[in-house]
Amino acid sequence: MNAMLMKELSKLSIEERRALIDDLWDSIDSELAAVPVSEEVGALLDRRAAALASDPNQRKFKLQEIAERHNVKL
Repeated sequence: MNAMLMKELSKLSIEERRALIDDLWDSIDSELAAVPVSEEVGALLDRRAAALASDPNQRKFKLQEIAERHNVKL
């Protein structure tokens, strides 16, 4: 990344940088949503979903649990 851009970004407050990250992620997410999933990836996701559905004893995690485990604040 351009050093000048990084210098300017470092002048932003933490909250402003977090908001910028959110905006960037949203822009990436919207572009990715428009990209179709390949047949191979779709099949993999289908197999994983079927495996999860077929094992009722498999531990499921809440988003909050995952966030806490990775020290992420929601």
